[in-house]
Amino acid sequence: MADLSIDVVAKAAGVHRSTVSRAFSRPEAVKAETREHVLRVAEELGYTMSPLAQALRRKTSTFVPLIVPDIINPFYAELAKTMTQAAGDRGYQLVLCVTNGDTVQTAGYLTAMQSLYAPFGIVAPSTRLDIDSLTQFDFGQRVVVIDRVDEHATVPSVTVDNRRGIELAFEHLRSLGHRRIGYVSGISGTHTAQDRIDAYRDLVDGDPIVLDSGADTEAGERAAAQFVAMTDRPTAIIAAKDMVAFGLISALAVQGIRVPTDVSVVGFDGLSLGARFNPALSTVRQPIADMGSIAIDLAEKKAADGSVDHVVLEPELLVRASTAGPST
Repeated sequence: MADLSIDVVAKAAGVHRSTVSRAFSRPEAVKAETREHVLRVAEELGYTMSPLAQALRRKTSTFVPLIVPDIINPFYAELAKTMTQAAGDRGYQLVLCVTNGDTVQTAGYLTAMQSLYAPFGIVAPSTRLDIDSLTQFDFGQRVVVIDRVDEHATVPSVTVDNRRGIELAFEHLRSLGHRRIGYVSGISGTHTAQDRIDAYRDLVDGDPIVLDSGADTEAGERAAAQFVAMTDRPTAIIAAKDMVAFGLISALAVQGIRVPTDVSVVGFDGLSLGARFNPALSTVRQPIADMGSIAIDLAEKKAADGSVDHVVLEPELLVRASTAGPST
C-alpha cells in the first residue's frame, strides 16, 4: 500500500502510534502481549519500519558507507559488489557514495553518514588530500581506508603490497627475455601511485622509460602515441592499472602494433574484465574481495579496542595472452 504508515498500523491494532514505534524500535519497552499483537497486525498489513526511521530513533544504524571516486573504473565496481556481500553477512547495509574525485563531496558524505549514525565507513580515496581531510571530521576517525594509504595513516587501512606487485611483473617479463621495459602510470596522487613508480624506477635495467606519468585513465592512449614515436622502443610495458593497460593496448592496435607480438603489456589490479579482453591481459591481481572483508574487520576491531591496524596483502601474478618473449 502506498499510503501505509505507522498511523494505519496503530489504528488497526487499536493502540497509540507511539506503541507501534516502540514495538519496532524499543521492543523491551512494550509488554510482550501488546508487542506480539502489534507486530502481527503490522505483518498482516505488510508494514515494516524504515531503517532510516529506526536509525534516527535509536541513534545507531546498520548503514555503512563505501565512498569511492567513481564506478566507471571496474575496480570500484568489483569492490562494491564484494563488499555488499561481506557487509550483509555481518548485518550491515552498504551505502555506495560516489565522489567523482571531489574532496568536498567526500566531506559531505562523511557529514551525512555521521548524521545517520553509521557505525563506520570505508573510503577509497582519490587523492592524498582525501586521506588528510578525514581527520577533520568526528566520523573521519571511524573510517577504514582501502587500497590507497601509507603505513603512517591515523586510521586503519588495507592495501596490497605495491612494490611486490611491480616485482612480480618484472620477474615475469625478464623470464621471457625482456630487458627494455617501460612504464605507464594513470593513478592519481596517492601513495599507491608513488609506490608503484618508485618500485619500477628501482627495478628497471638502465634508464627508466616512463611513457606517461599522468593521473588519469587516458594515460594509456598518450603512452601509445609516445611509443609509436620512439625509435628505440621498449619490448614490454607495465601499466599501473588494468584500465590503463586496456587503453594502451587498444590505442596500439589502431596504430597496427600487436600485443604481444610487437610489445608485451602487463596490468595491475586483476579485474575480471582482463580475462575477457583481447588479448587476455597478464596482470598483477589485487585480492579485491579480501580487501572489503578485511576493511570491515578492521573497523569493528577499532570500535572494540581503538586499535589502528594496517594490513598489507600479497598480490598475485596472472599470466595470460598479453605477454610473450620479445620478437627481436
